[in-house]
Amino acid sequence: MGRIPSRAGWMVRAICVLLLMAAPALSATETAAPQATPALWRVQHGTSTVYLFGSLHVLPPDFSWRTPEIESAMAAADRFYFEVPVDDAALKDEKEFIVQNGILAKRQTLRGLLNPGEFQIYSAILRRAGLNPLYFERYRPWLASVMVGLAYLHGGDLTMLKGADDEIMAYGREHGRPLLYLENIEEQMKLLTTGNEGSQLKALKNLIISLPSSRDQEKELQQIWARGDAKAMAAVLDAFFKGRPEAQDILIDSRNRNWMPALEESLARDNSTTMMTVGVAHIGGRKGLVALLCSEGYKVERVGTDENACGPEA
Repeated sequence: MGRIPSRAGWMVRAICVLLLMAAPALSATETAAPQATPALWRVQHGTSTVYLFGSLHVLPPDFSWRTPEIESAMAAADRFYFEVPVDDAALKDEKEFIVQNGILAKRQTLRGLLNPGEFQIYSAILRRAGLNPLYFERYRPWLASVMVGLAYLHGGDLTMLKGADDEIMAYGREHGRPLLYLENIEEQMKLLTTGNEGSQLKALKNLIISLPSSRDQEKELQQIWARGDAKAMAAVLDAFFKGRPEAQDILIDSRNRNWMPALEESLARDNSTTMMTVGVAHIGGRKGLVALLCSEGYKVERVGTDENACGPEA
């Protein structure tokens, strides 16, 4: 495959990166938060507690984000939920999916599908990341988008990409807590192959054009997340999906609905504490997990504040 990242779960990061790179430009006035305080939400029902945390799936290696509230939630949890597993079996499933769904038909190449300028940019980025042109010229547009986006932002460490969820998963594993998952690898990877090849090629071309602004957008999105600014994060997602409700439903809203039974089951367990960590795009907004919980009558509060997520000001 030409040095496809060799750890399971990298497709989670791919979805995060693609959303980021296609997002509208954020405010140029954003400044770095003095101390990261990402939002943590608590839902209580009887003797059960669920902590809901929105992760960024890709963070700089030295990014400090674990607040005392998050540390306490991790320590209290008797089990953890994540989007997908990242074990050897999941890595095997990822590779099999790519072999079956990520390679162009014989005699087709991206050199022929992109114009010369686009292909030059694409190939230069992947060469610098150490990928073999014999492989990356044959990627289907969806896979090419994934790889060029990751390689442009993180070319030196494609195999080492980690986010907040990775740290929480490692904590749960080290402390012997059960790790549960909301989706399997195939379900998540299919999200990247939606649409026909023509629409995927158009998306790849647009992505190549947007590359120069993507690093600033990544930093600004990290700042919004680090401040725990749920409204600003929801606004970014609304702007990204404006005019494309079908895409929002496939990538975000329908998955939120599918995950609600796991939340409700967790809240029905007596004398238990569950910590659920998913991508931050799934938390806020009118159809986010917090809103869905509120609509079912649960009280949702932001830990460490007086903020009632279900109140009229929410």
